[in-house]
Amino acid sequence: MNAVAIDFEQFVQINHSEPVTTSEFVAKAFGKKHCNVLAKIEEICTQVPDSFGERNFALLEKERKNNLGFFVKNKIYELTKDGFILLVMGFTGKNAMSIKIAYINAFNAIAEKLRQIQAKQYIATSNQNSKPDGRYPTLNKRQQYLIRQAVLDNVAETANTFHSVYKKLYTRFNVYRYQDILAKDFDEAIELLGGVVNPIDNLPVLPNINQNGRWLLVVRNNQIAEVKSLKGYICLNTGAINKLII
Repeated sequence: MNAVAIDFEQFVQINHSEPVTTSEFVAKAFGKKHCNVLAKIEEICTQVPDSFGERNFALLEKERKNNLGFFVKNKIYELTKDGFILLVMGFTGKNAMSIKIAYINAFNAIAEKLRQIQAKQYIATSNQNSKPDGRYPTLNKRQQYLIRQAVLDNVAETANTFHSVYKKLYTRFNVYRYQDILAKDFDEAIELLGGVVNPIDNLPVLPNINQNGRWLLVVRNNQIAEVKSLKGYICLNTGAINKLII
């Protein structure tokens, strides 16, 4: 099959804000029987962690009419870019390498189109809810840190992967990066991750006093008890704490 004659972007679709292809498209592109592609995918799924298989090879059913006029269901797999690369890694034959490259280029092209669409949607949303100067604030540094911590907690306490947790954020708030979530949506984002906004999280952030040091904020009963320098453990009294908080 001549790779140049194929429009590979037709073989890549968007599902849940992620470029994907199907086992049928892969079979067509490489000139293979679909049943053989299915067998290879199922072999791979027995060799990789369940989390990887579930994330990159989604089992679907497709209804079609057979030669007798009856509707039957056939299984197909939906593949992410990572799943596709793992599947075709061992494919050989005439034009196999050029087909792989063309397919990967199609994945990248669709991903870029998706990024541009999301950027336009973000700008449109920002304009609708903007301040008089045309800007609407996104998460500040403290909120970004808390989002990352909530993601870590979510992954540690559940069977979720980092990919799936961040994907949930991107889909819910229609953003390409978690940093682009609007500040007004911070509480909702934390709740989506299964966390709770603790009152202490809303305290002002200490300035970076020592560029070469790190500071430990000790909290008891939602009140700052003391501040320690991790380098030397120098304690600050409550009067100094009040002056440092900004």
